[in-house]
Amino acid sequence: MLATVNDRSAWLLRENTGTSGLEQTARAAVAVLAHFDIPHLIVGGLAVQEHGYPRLTLDVDIVVPNILEAVEFLTSDVAGPFFRIAGCEDRVEDRRTGVKIDLLPAGKVLRRGSKVPFPEPQTVATVPQFVSLPELVSLKLDSWSTSPLSRLKDKADVVELIKHRNLPRDLAVAPAVRQLYEELWDGLKTEA
Repeated sequence: MLATVNDRSAWLLRENTGTSGLEQTARAAVAVLAHFDIPHLIVGGLAVQEHGYPRLTLDVDIVVPNILEAVEFLTSDVAGPFFRIAGCEDRVEDRRTGVKIDLLPAGKVLRRGSKVPFPEPQTVATVPQFVSLPELVSLKLDSWSTSPLSRLKDKADVVELIKHRNLPRDLAVAPAVRQLYEELWDGLKTEA
């Protein structure tokens, strides 16, 4: 089982919502990446779960240094269960579980206006490596700030992480989102 802040909650969430295939897919993907000496970091909803807020997610988001290389290795004959999704050069699917994997570019941003790049993974490992909590919060706030209506879940994730983890106001988030973080933090304390 993936190491968690609240192992039981994250495990129960995946088992009770039928998303336990997420863990199987994440473990299989990082094993393939490690076989080909590719470092990784898991971000997104699975990282939110692992950092202490059990919430539903249906895919695995993995940061890699080179997306095209990672897709090539994940879908090679050696890799096994993964196949390319037609028309998507940065997404694969696990044929056993139906879980999709979005591969994200280390050191880069996805959208115009984003200011917080995905971190550079450093560790090649056969077990899932998760983005740090301050980096996760920074990525979530940046995503929400560039698409406030369509990425509202990212803001909600940060709010719930602040509440569930009792995060400090001085959490080491990226300077580009520091003000947003402090405004959310202050607003939550005012409501409490």
